[in-house]
Amino acid sequence: MLEFRAYSQQATVMKFALFSLFSVVLLFGCKHGAEAPDAAATKHLPLPQWTFLAKASATFAEGQATVPKLAYVFPALRLNAQGQPIEQLAHRTLPDGTLSWYSPAPLGYELQAIAQRQLVKQGFTPISFDALTAVATDHAVTVFNLYYTQASASRDNNPQATPEASWTTFCRITAATFPKDLNPNTKRDLMRQELVSLFNGKATGKSVSKHSVVYLLEHMGETRQWSDKINLL
Repeated sequence: MLEFRAYSQQATVMKFALFSLFSVVLLFGCKHGAEAPDAAATKHLPLPQWTFLAKASATFAEGQATVPKLAYVFPALRLNAQGQPIEQLAHRTLPDGTLSWYSPAPLGYELQAIAQRQLVKQGFTPISFDALTAVATDHAVTVFNLYYTQASASRDNNPQATPEASWTTFCRITAATFPKDLNPNTKRDLMRQELVSLFNGKATGKSVSKHSVVYLLEHMGETRQWSDKINLL
């Protein structure tokens, strides 16, 4: 369990609650234990350059008309083939004494920044983790968790794993709100979005993951499954 340095008794209680928040949010993102799918493909997909195929699913809370426009986005975590996080988030105390979260995932901060920029385009206002702890209204912030897999060879590219052949990635975004005391027992799950991609060339994987985050956020509020062809440019 993470241990936080206490500046006062009140701060200690709050930081313990924050750890509980993190633990439950992380479990929410992975609670189904869904395996990151490995979709079939021809060895080299007949796709235009800078294009990938996407199979997506979105689930939004029934009866939820709107979501809070304040948003906190955790840094992204990598998933293994079983859909479980490879690393864990760790806390950092910034020079000004505020708390931040660190992800060792190679795209952790980059995907976080991409999600924040996209949320701004969709009318959200990203806030810091410190600001999240200071919110005085129940369920006033939408808290996002990002997960992804690094590129892996598609079924028809195994066992050769030819770099120029077909590859796949997986992306998941979850969101929830919490009461002002950050009690995880009364959180509200808002959405769960997932995307499996197929593309040519292992080196394209990072770009596909970045575009997957934007694409899923663009479909926030939907409940459906669909396939699409997405342009990387």
